[in-house]
Amino acid sequence: MRNGSWILVMAVLAAGFGCRAETDDTVIPDARDDGATTDDGSGADADADADADADADVPATPENTNALCGDHVDNDGDGYTDCDDYDCSRSPSVTVCGGGAEDTDALCDDGLDNDGDGYTDCDDYGCSRSPSVTVCGGGAENTDALCGDHVDNDGDGYTDCDDYGCSRNPSVTVCGSTREDNDTACGNGTDDDGDTRTDCRDSDCSSNPCVTVCVHETPAQCGNGTDDDGDGYTDCDDYDCLYHPDAVCPCAAGAECDNASCGNGADDDGDGFTDCDDFSCSRNGHVTACGAEQTNAQCDNGADDDGDGYTDCNDFSCSRSLWVTACCD
Repeated sequence: MRNGSWILVMAVLAAGFGCRAETDDTVIPDARDDGATTDDGSGADADADADADADADVPATPENTNALCGDHVDNDGDGYTDCDDYDCSRSPSVTVCGGGAEDTDALCDDGLDNDGDGYTDCDDYGCSRSPSVTVCGGGAENTDALCGDHVDNDGDGYTDCDDYGCSRNPSVTVCGSTREDNDTACGNGTDDDGDTRTDCRDSDCSSNPCVTVCVHETPAQCGNGTDDDGDGYTDCDDYDCLYHPDAVCPCAAGAECDNASCGNGADDDGDGFTDCDDFSCSRNGHVTACGAEQTNAQCDNGADDDGDGYTDCNDFSCSRSLWVTACCD
């Protein structure tokens, strides 16, 4: 090959290697700020900013205040700016996005996206998951009649005994054959509820104050480094300790288990439930921000003390509490 041809080939190759490969710029909608950096480990900036190398290890800034949601900057680096970011449009503390509540019968039946989160009426969790909203086919599914009528009465996608409102409710008897939360079921060597955990290896038994055949981890045992109740979880990794009001367990970063994380308008643990809509808040003895229905007195007074639409032992805060015994049969 002549020298001129080699020069031409080398020039083409050099130009090719100087180009950036095409990348997929698709942003995953559910990517939310979790305090992580924008560095994906590849050396490239996740949002393709020119200053990738300079900023790669700088933690993202939360985008959940009026100031940050109106500055035309993608502060948390998730690809969404200001009110296009769910951290802004779905935060109850942010008002610049024209939001507001969408959690009453009137607002959930007006054909409008009142809170500006992209979901209207019953397509919005603020409506479909609110115990006070009835226009979304919701309401209770927590009695023998409702748990045996083959209807998804509360509109959560689960019918009768497939719904925890039935299967884990001590006042419902029609689902009794699937429950593993009493001395008989927790000591018969059988996985009665079909969750692959048998007897005291099942948290329905080991973390149930009404079950006496299983050893429960007491607050005094929650720092000894031992799995005292033999359920596979030690100290503060065990719900017996983590949620007990008398046990000293720190609320880890990224968790949702103290007054600060349960009252900030954010889904800190990324499980789809925010603040008091998350059982890690509403069933937690350390959390007072969610109201109170978590003592024997409150769970036996005929009142809906925490205002969540459920009274006494029909409320998981009572019936699934680790320390309330008023709901024991």
